[in-house]
Amino acid sequence: MSKSDDKKGCFLCLSIRYFIFSVLLIIIVALTASDQLHLLKFVTPTNFAIFVLVSGLFVFIIKLLQYFHSKKD
Repeated sequence: MSKSDDKKGCFLCLSIRYFIFSVLLIIIVALTASDQLHLLKFVTPTNFAIFVLVSGLFVFIIKLLQYFHSKKD
């Protein structure tokens, strides 16, 4: 393994780092902006699920169009 691979880390380590960073960011925001969190009422599990499904469908359609375009060539 080269030194550049060591500095990047594996995918699992990178995912864990991003998760820890996002949790710390959420904690910091909750502690510092507790009086303005009412602005985030629209973030519900249902809205987040809809967002994930719509963005996944959008990415799927783009990938499908890219596949058909590359298959045509």
